[in-house]
Amino acid sequence: MTEVLTLVQDFITSDGMIKSEQRKFYQVLRTVLSTHEGTFSQTEIEQYMIVARTETLDLSDEDYKAIYDVVIERYTLSQRLEEEARLERELAEKARLRIEAEKKAKEEEEARLRAEEEAKALAEARARAAEEARLKAEAEIRAKIEEEERLAAEAERRALEEEEARKQAEEQARIEEEARLKAEEEARLKAEEEARLEEEARLKAEEEARLQAEENARVEEEARLKAAEEARLKLEEEARLKAELEARLKAEQEANAKLANEAHLKMVEEAIKITEEERLAEEAKLKLELEEAKRLADEKERLALEEEAKKLAEANLKISQELEAKRLQEENARLAEEQRLAEEAAKAEADIKVIPDLPPKDD
Repeated sequence: MTEVLTLVQDFITSDGMIKSEQRKFYQVLRTVLSTHEGTFSQTEIEQYMIVARTETLDLSDEDYKAIYDVVIERYTLSQRLEEEARLERELAEKARLRIEAEKKAKEEEEARLRAEEEAKALAEARARAAEEARLKAEAEIRAKIEEEERLAAEAERRALEEEEARKQAEEQARIEEEARLKAEEEARLKAEEEARLEEEARLKAEEEARLQAEENARVEEEARLKAAEEARLKLEEEARLKAELEARLKAEQEANAKLANEAHLKMVEEAIKITEEERLAEEAKLKLELEEAKRLADEKERLALEEEAKKLAEANLKISQELEAKRLQEENARLAEEQRLAEEAAKAEADIKVIPDLPPKDD
């Protein structure tokens, strides 16, 4: 950016005077170039100059073309010189590498001839040792495969036995649960039937007592009316006493009926309570049996899972070690790249020139 602005400044100040439209173009160009980060390509320089041209329309086409030609010619010259220097460096480096490669090839040829002589002597011994090692490895592999197949078959057999035992335990638990529920249902129906019969008997006894009381009352009323003709005063006294007696009898009947009803309800509650206690005891027993069966199944499953987890942990450890090695390699590459970028940034900062500014406008 410094080089481009210097070229533009040198051009517009070459005749000792600065046109206002040229000064404006320089200021706009400096502003748009300062927004760019990094190096400039020729295409980018051309685009920025076009942007500056669109904002300084009062600059003549001749002046703009002259400024444009100066910048692009210098930019093209710089690129050509840099390319030539790069090609010279590459040719020198290739020549050096070719000489070193020829020297190294000669040394390697001599070493190869010596190594061939030594290798030829060792080839037969290595071939015999390799054949023996191959035969031994094949035998070990066959034995290992047979052992793994045997262990796999045994594991599959144990799994089938455990699955069968689990199914049998579940079936036995289901049968026992159905029997328990059936017994509870029968006990409940029996208790309800007994309670219904007792209730019907109570209601029947109450109805008979009521009818008998009504019949007695009717007979007594007829006798009272008949006796009233003979002795009204005596009948009134007897009627009063009889009414008191009837009231006491009725109160006693109601009290007896209430006691009978309470006794019946208590008996029903006791029957239900006994049935409920038996059901709870049976449920507790069945729950203990199911928990024991589940514990045995869980224990078998836990052992199998522990073995599988052990194998998985070994595989994960191997993968973790490989990932750690790869991560260290990538970290070293990243640090090397950061160091390279830092060196390039330091070099670029050292090459930066101070952006020149135009002299103040003459009053």
